[in-house]
Amino acid sequence: MRYLTLAILLCAHVIQASARRIYVSTAGSPFADGTSWQTASSDLGAVLSRSSVGDSVWVAVGTYFGGFIMPEGVTVLGGFLGNETDASQRTLPLFSSENSVLNGKNQYRVLEQPADYQTSTVWDGFVITAGIGSNGAGVMLRRNGILRNSIVRENEAGLPCVGEYLSEEGGVVLSVNASTRKGVVMSLRDFGRHYQHSRGKEALGASNESGKSDWRLPTNAEMLYLTAAQGDGLYAFTSTYYIIEKAFAANGGETLQDKHYWTSSTGTEGGNPIAYCFHATTAQMSRMSVWGYQRIRPVRNVTLSATDGIGGGVFATEGSVLSGCLVADNKATEDDDIHMEGNVIIKDIDDAERTHFLAHIPSPYYILYK
Repeated sequence: MRYLTLAILLCAHVIQASARRIYVSTAGSPFADGTSWQTASSDLGAVLSRSSVGDSVWVAVGTYFGGFIMPEGVTVLGGFLGNETDASQRTLPLFSSENSVLNGKNQYRVLEQPADYQTSTVWDGFVITAGIGSNGAGVMLRRNGILRNSIVRENEAGLPCVGEYLSEEGGVVLSVNASTRKGVVMSLRDFGRHYQHSRGKEALGASNESGKSDWRLPTNAEMLYLTAAQGDGLYAFTSTYYIIEKAFAANGGETLQDKHYWTSSTGTEGGNPIAYCFHATTAQMSRMSVWGYQRIRPVRNVTLSATDGIGGGVFATEGSVLSGCLVADNKATEDDDIHMEGNVIIKDIDDAERTHFLAHIPSPYYILYK
């Protein structure tokens, strides 16, 4: 028992020693290291993708667009002005008009915990809005997921979002137009070899992947959902890239990382035919000779079917926690604001009227008031 205790203490010491604080601000750069407010990163998705158990992420006020994956064991705090040295100095959204806002642009589920966790992940001090998804349009919480001191409003469940796997369509949603219900899905797999540009298109024409015969090369514009130019020849991955990668991994697909993919967009350079290519190593789009060899990752156009959406604001399952939150003005066919499955702890409610927060909550649940 003595040796076991010593081993546990040593492991705890290693985790504590390796824990980092990472700073995020809209005033920063996507290429900054985030080790201080002066070198804050503006890319919240990238920071989350490289954070690990024990890390904390401090997020300055401002609006961060996209969908965000909750990494296990990481504490993410919002409400900073960008000069604080202690978390107690920040302001929370229930008491301030200057907020750290996570905005899903009516394309993304704003905040998602993709699986049950062994180590708690905490998000504290955010406004979460403009999310869509088949369920849990604002927030998807699972075991050991904790949302505190946040406002979840104006999210709507019922339409698939970027990153959702649609088995009937054979792929993961790459883009969504919520107003027209049109979208593009990307195949779970590439074609496992390298093709010249024209041969790649021929291979897709003969494909029956997932029982579908209308696969095609993505356009340059469609691949730009995954990357964005930052100036001076530099590019950065977008929220869509991180969400798509997580969806591929979760559904047994092949990830994009470290591969190069043809698009359908072509042109000439120096009188020679070229096509655009997406590099999932550097996030770059570049022009390549059509006689070169690159991979192909097919996409399809789809009409997205609206479903009976559940949990417009929050979809919470067994072992998750909501604390000090206001969840209001969300939409869904069932449980506009909060849908709960199993024992979910709700405590420290700051909505004095308790009208929105307790609306449409099914049993069983625990409610712990102040």
